[in-house]
Amino acid sequence: MTIGVVMSQPNFRESAERNFNDLDADGDGFLTRYDYLALAQRRLEQTGVRADTPEGGAVVDAFLNAWDTHARALDTDRDGRISRQEYVRSFETLVRTGALEAVLAPISRATFTVADRDGDGWIDAEEFGSLWNRPGTDLKAVFARADADGDGRISFEEYARARHGLLTGEA
Repeated sequence: MTIGVVMSQPNFRESAERNFNDLDADGDGFLTRYDYLALAQRRLEQTGVRADTPEGGAVVDAFLNAWDTHARALDTDRDGRISRQEYVRSFETLVRTGALEAVLAPISRATFTVADRDGDGWIDAEEFGSLWNRPGTDLKAVFARADADGDGRISFEEYARARHGLLTGEA
């Protein structure tokens, strides 16, 4: 799935700042492998899935793969962590080159799978709420926007578009 993105520079910066804050799980001002692992653990706790299950392992693997990719691309001073400045400076390139989408796709697939508790291939509003937890977000409104066809459930494609939109400031 390819998602075209046209944003102004201030929108990229604002989205990058917000995303950095979301990723910085320990709030120390740097992104490390620990932060990505903590985010995976948080998603598993939210959905009630254990890390030692195949589905849980897929979530952990997807987040650690994201760390590996981000570390290679964004840790320009090679100190083993990504500063806010490094992340913000490179965010637009991540989006425009498709690297963000490439990293996000396995995370979206793995988190969609653990959220789909009944295994029907769709996420309903309750299942959606177990993953979408950005403070200050109107969950019903976000669900309605993500549910592009208005059928009361979200397909993987709708979910992936919504996650991408959230990261790039379109949601």
